[in-house]
Amino acid sequence: MRPFLLLVQILFFSLLTMGAKSHIASNSAIKNKDIKILDLKLKKELSDKKLPPLKKYTFAILAARELKQLYYSDKALEFYQLAREMKVDENKAEITQAFSKKHLFSPSSVFFYEVNLKALLKNKSYERAILSLNPEKLNEPENAHYKIIYDLLNVKIKRRAVKKLYCFDDYQKDPEDYQYSNLLCDLLIDYLRDGKLGNDHIKVVEEYFFKHDLKEIYLLQVAKDLKTSP
Repeated sequence: MRPFLLLVQILFFSLLTMGAKSHIASNSAIKNKDIKILDLKLKKELSDKKLPPLKKYTFAILAARELKQLYYSDKALEFYQLAREMKVDENKAEITQAFSKKHLFSPSSVFFYEVNLKALLKNKSYERAILSLNPEKLNEPENAHYKIIYDLLNVKIKRRAVKKLYCFDDYQKDPEDYQYSNLLCDLLIDYLRDGKLGNDHIKVVEEYFFKHDLKEIYLLQVAKDLKTSP
């Protein structure tokens, strides 16, 4: 990638992620007005009667996770409560954990419950895949592999509303590292910036998987499916 384009990407995504990092550092970084706007926007999305139940449930959970990351626990619980009341046949272990004062799950687990993640991805059960993953555990070294998977799923479901990529910090350290996680992170950065998926970018990722890592090629399909995002 040309140095200038790389700099543009880093500056662009730094603007997207700068807020998230400062919010995590301090509650005072977010004004109550901003949270109210976010709250209204999220609830408006959930009020869409055209949304299938599973997608609505997933949006509620992802909203709760986002607010929890910003240390707005009470607001997060509101969305967990909305999700708990939804009639969906899904494992609600995350919601149980959110409302419990006890530590019910292993602190090292990146999953809220046992799933075959690869099978879910191959079957394009993207909502169920992201629901099973615990984003709070993604920065632990043993879970690094799951960062790009979570990011792919998050962008697939939320599209350009995503303001944080977990893969970005690793990518920024060594953007020229020829690994699928870096190539896919680069692709996501471009997608969030431009709102579209370039065929040339897909070809680069496709070439990598066919030449170097056929075992993980199912991730290529997730990336390609970004084109079908409404």
